[in-house]
Amino acid sequence: MYDTLTANTIEVNGDRYHVKDSGSGKASVVLLHGWPDDSSLWHNQVSALLNAGYRVICPDLLGYGLSDKPQNLERYTIFALANDIISLLDSLNLDKVHLIAHDYGAVIGWEIATVHSTRLKTFVTVSVGHLASVLDLSFDVLRYEWIYFLNIHKVAPQLYRASNGRLLREVLRTHPNQEQILQHVLKPGVLEGMQKLEQANPLPEILLAHLEGKLPEQQPITIPTFGIWGDRDEFLWESQIKNSSKYVAAE
Repeated sequence: MYDTLTANTIEVNGDRYHVKDSGSGKASVVLLHGWPDDSSLWHNQVSALLNAGYRVICPDLLGYGLSDKPQNLERYTIFALANDIISLLDSLNLDKVHLIAHDYGAVIGWEIATVHSTRLKTFVTVSVGHLASVLDLSFDVLRYEWIYFLNIHKVAPQLYRASNGRLLREVLRTHPNQEQILQHVLKPGVLEGMQKLEQANPLPEILLAHLEGKLPEQQPITIPTFGIWGDRDEFLWESQIKNSSKYVAAE
């Protein structure tokens, strides 16, 4: 049923977002994808939500899918992307929505839940916990984070494309849409566009700011929040979801 959604191009803060929208429903649900996906990630969830009577809105994030891929890294900061989603809601004349988000979409979701809580009814985060929980370091945690250090490197897109995507195939070995994703992202320029989100929010610099006490004090999340983590997740660890409850002052 994802393919039955209406495709729209909506200009947001000077750039065009590709948005799939069912157009109506008893309440609206916004779905945000992450790396290396696009909005089609949610095709199973779209069917369930439509059958339950919800309006469903699925944007391709900036740099991904059919959305614009501006060169200015400032357009890809989590702060800027969160503002884009709020501007998108304004363009669609939506006051409050349910937000469901995965991977980098979830990072954006936590920012929206913190800064723009009045625009959300609920927040569901899939795989990714609150930033303060993600930055709670241990050696066991660090072994998961190699990919976030690699992906900001200028050689990463070439490395992923080399030998017909040999490394990327291994990274995506358990992804259910592996071949579909590979067919798209191995095309010239696609990985470079996706990489900008990670380059604009480099984990090593965020870790350094955290260790030096330079990050702003975390504000509590004041909307109902639900965290989901899968026990076969190869890139994120369980404690960063479980411990996120410390930063949620709501159900």
